[in-house]
Amino acid sequence: MKLINTDGMAFIGPGSEWFWTAVSGIVLAVTFLAIYRQLLIARSASAFEQMHRIANDWDSELLARQKLEVLVALKEGVKPEQLPDGAAGFIRDYWDDVGGLVRAGHVDRRLVYQTLRAPCRGWWTTLAPYTHRLRVEAGDPGLSEHFEWLASVMTEMERAAGVTSRYADEDVLASTLDWRIQRTRGEIRVAEELRTVIVRPGSSNAPEMAHAEAEQRSAG
Repeated sequence: MKLINTDGMAFIGPGSEWFWTAVSGIVLAVTFLAIYRQLLIARSASAFEQMHRIANDWDSELLARQKLEVLVALKEGVKPEQLPDGAAGFIRDYWDDVGGLVRAGHVDRRLVYQTLRAPCRGWWTTLAPYTHRLRVEAGDPGLSEHFEWLASVMTEMERAAGVTSRYADEDVLASTLDWRIQRTRGEIRVAEELRTVIVRPGSSNAPEMAHAEAEQRSAG
């Protein structure tokens, strides 16, 4: 019993066009799948690299100094809606930029959730009163809307995952203020130490070399 009747079929020469058309179609399909797979791999690698840069920016000395200024102001009794404009605005703009990238589909929200959901939620709680005041004063209800949106997305993702966190609890943030200040100062101290130039003792002829160099400079 024949499952496939090949009688009258030509694979080479006249009448074989159907066969080579089918082969070409298969080759094109395989090539397309290979290209699509490579694009997915490249996109994933790009997304991880971008998320790595975002996380590094958040951990940078520049942002640490802005965070410290806000935290110290809160420790000294400054009202949340009256935080220092420079530092508070810098942090708010950072998160608004991240939210904008996620909202536009350039950064996977799942990566942000895994890496930065705690600071995102915590800092929105910290800066929300300040942001709401600016919205009223500027007459711009959309100010930092991406930041607010991202914080709400992180909240929904935690809820969907059955995660109970206290990142956005005002009382918890207030009670851990001293610890947050200490940690941020530690981050700045480490960054400063990494920039420190360490001068180590040279070889035994180091004094002679230094003297020779001094003579050359004076002669020049």
